[in-house]
Amino acid sequence: MKSTRLMAHGRLLPKGVLAAIGLALLLGGCVTMQVGEHQPSIDTITALRNANIVQLNVGDFSLAKGLDPALDHSISSRGNPIAPPGKSTFSQYLRDSLINDLKAAGKFNRASPFTVRGELTDSKLSTGLSNASAALAARIYVEHEGKTVYDKVLRLEKSWESSFIGVVAIPEAVNQYTALYGDLLAQLYADPPFRQACTTR
Repeated sequence: MKSTRLMAHGRLLPKGVLAAIGLALLLGGCVTMQVGEHQPSIDTITALRNANIVQLNVGDFSLAKGLDPALDHSISSRGNPIAPPGKSTFSQYLRDSLINDLKAAGKFNRASPFTVRGELTDSKLSTGLSNASAALAARIYVEHEGKTVYDKVLRLEKSWESSFIGVVAIPEAVNQYTALYGDLLAQLYADPPFRQACTTR
């Protein structure tokens, strides 16, 4: 089984990477694709900087209890596994993406009395011959000095037209799935109860 690292950064893959994936798929069937580190968008950085929230610490992120542990380590597109960076997990990928956003906006502080933690509650990807879909959900908590001040499940679903041709459909599916992480966090940052929870008390 071949392994291909995708430097997706939560955005569209470069054409050169798409070509490499396509060639690998053409030459050898099953390809393990590894997503790249999330890179904050300008819109996200601006939204966080303009939000009236304190600096935040980030605690543990894990897979929600009762779910298949395999869900945290890999999903697949037409039989080709998609894995988080390195030896990480998708819940850790969500955590790292949050930290990257907060750092870029000057809102990360390990000494903050406010801590964000979370649980990955769903992660799905389906790449059909004509239609595809993906879903991502997480339960996010904010704690202030040990007391929970925010507790909410956030969920995103999307669908798009898929191609019969695997070398086209699979990289697009990876793009669409990976982008959900940044989109889910953007949903969190825009949530009024989250912003209210992350204010000085």
